[in-house]
Amino acid sequence: MNPNNVDPVHPPSDVTLSFRATSANVALARTMAVAMAARTHLTIDQIEDVRLAIDEAVSQLVIDCDELTQVNCDFTETGGTLFIRVTANTRSGQPPATDTFSWLVLAALVDEVTAGTDNGLVHLEFRIKRPASVTV
Repeated sequence: MNPNNVDPVHPPSDVTLSFRATSANVALARTMAVAMAARTHLTIDQIEDVRLAIDEAVSQLVIDCDELTQVNCDFTETGGTLFIRVTANTRSGQPPATDTFSWLVLAALVDEVTAGTDNGLVHLEFRIKRPASVTV
């Protein structure tokens, strides 16, 4: 029994942003990512890394989507770590390749990144943790 009606596999995010899969809307994801990174008290360099990482992640999915497809970005901040999950129903149904320069850039910007599929949705997930030396 789940009294709060919370999916134990995919807990709720702090913020969910949904938009149509067009390159013009990538700026929305960047803006939200920067706001959430600041709320997590990441360093200035990390905030810039998050901005670049979300840009790369969303762009990788958008290029494989029809314009009417919804892209969802879930942002969760927990204990100094920002988790971001980007999902979309892509044309190919396959996650982005992990042997490309684009993936290398994304992986270099964050602490951890994964890609996969869940129930027909392609997802990219990444996290970045505030350094222990930064206190709030």
